Amino acid sequence: MDDFQRNFRLRVEPQAATDALEMVLAIVRRGGLALRSLRMEPGRHGVVVDLSLAAAEEDALQLCRMRLCNVIGILKIRETGRYAPT
Repeated sequence: MDDFQRNFRLRVEPQAATDALEMVLAIVRRGGLALRSLRMEPGRHGVVVDLSLAAAEEDALQLCRMRLCNVIGILKIRETGRYAPT
């Protein structure tokens, strides 16, 4: 199956990191997205989360990003990569 893939880097408040990540994973699951990888590490201004997602349609990834913008505890979202089927 050809998948569209996007990589996101999130900066999460350290006090709310667990709650925010639970909401992120719920959004991914409800959106029917494939979680390719998840990595978190402490950063200077919060917890840094690298998230790699895949979906059959690019619109699902755009909707996921919009929903992530509304999660309390996420300070910043940056897209670090985008891959389309060849």
